[in-house]
Amino acid sequence: MKRDRAFSLLELLVIIAVIGLLITVLMPALARVRMTVSTAVCATNVKQMAMAMQLYTNDNDNFIFPLKTTEMAPSGTWWWFGFEAAGGPTVEGNRILDRERGRLWQYYEVSDSIELCPSFAVDSPRYKPKYTTHWSTYGLPQKLTNPAVPTSIDQIAQPAAMLAFADCAQINTWQLPASAGNPMFEQWFYVDRTLQTVHYVHDRHANASMFDGHVRILKPDLKLNETFSEAPVGRPPTDVMIQIR
Repeated sequence: MKRDRAFSLLELLVIIAVIGLLITVLMPALARVRMTVSTAVCATNVKQMAMAMQLYTNDNDNFIFPLKTTEMAPSGTWWWFGFEAAGGPTVEGNRILDRERGRLWQYYEVSDSIELCPSFAVDSPRYKPKYTTHWSTYGLPQKLTNPAVPTSIDQIAQPAAMLAFADCAQINTWQLPASAGNPMFEQWFYVDRTLQTVHYVHDRHANASMFDGHVRILKPDLKLNETFSEAPVGRPPTDVMIQIR
């Protein structure tokens, strides 16, 4: 009776070596594919965030929402991305945010969807959470969200050059568990000309939506802060408008 021949130890080792070689060769290609997909998803996110802002301004006499407002005081602070009640935990990572009271929530109403870039490394041990929930990995120009002097979209003379939302992050060295000796990165919520808060997470580029609705890839024209490989941050390019002139 003929019996099937089993693999010899040598043949098995050769197969394992070939599989290992294939994995080594394919991993960089798979990483590039993941980066491409993540970048595309993020680009769609910032575009939808800009559309949500447009809907918000349509419902609010064309005015852009403030960065935060104390009109709810003393009950709490109404940030543009949610409401933080007074008297709650103040320790970073334990703060409580009601995301459903964010200015744009009613226009998408799905947690962890368009407001989160899939490339933001929230699983990194060097990531510092601010709240008990994620909130947004995109920021808008601080100069457009001044509660004392509200900005109307009618004031935006060059919507194709004016930033609406961009990948955003900040390096924190002053709030525990971060410190000067233990810097960490965190989600952030506005862009300023003088601050390194644009998150160039997509192979040293960032996604941004402009006020005319198109998505632009931002390339830094100033040196990046690359303390973390997963969170290279820098200032916005100088040719991007982030305030009313």
